[in-house]
Amino acid sequence: MAKTPDYFCNYPFPRGERRPCVMRQGELKKFLYTEEFPETSDLNWLIASTDQVTVGEYQLSPGSHFEPADVHAGDEIYYVMWGEVTMFQPATGQTVNVKQGEGILMPKGCPHIGYNFGENEARMLYMLAPRIWDEDGPPSEYAGAFKVYKYEERSGK
Repeated sequence: MAKTPDYFCNYPFPRGERRPCVMRQGELKKFLYTEEFPETSDLNWLIASTDQVTVGEYQLSPGSHFEPADVHAGDEIYYVMWGEVTMFQPATGQTVNVKQGEGILMPKGCPHIGYNFGENEARMLYMLAPRIWDEDGPPSEYAGAFKVYKYEERSGK
């Protein structure tokens, strides 16, 4: 696993320093995730990241995706502010198209990759609780097998 960047769990103030804080657009932490592989990264604006919650925005350009598959130590909620993102769960092969005004819950431990197959930029708000990653930090690769076939959800089966 990759090392967790220092700003996670410490932004906009360090651990243990709790106070109300306004996060202004020009002061948000802007970064590529992952910095090691910019060709498969998304552009992020970190709004806040404490030891209890992480909130930010990310942008996928047309035809882009993020890799490796992300796996978090807490539940993650995505809300599409504009565009459309296809979320892919490599362990099951499930794909879900999430459109503007819709959200998706990625449960703790669920690997996922976001794709923008559209012709326009897509931007999503993300929220994770209670922790973004465990002590080992973000995954540097997805070790599981990719199941790439039509996923069909069946009730009661």
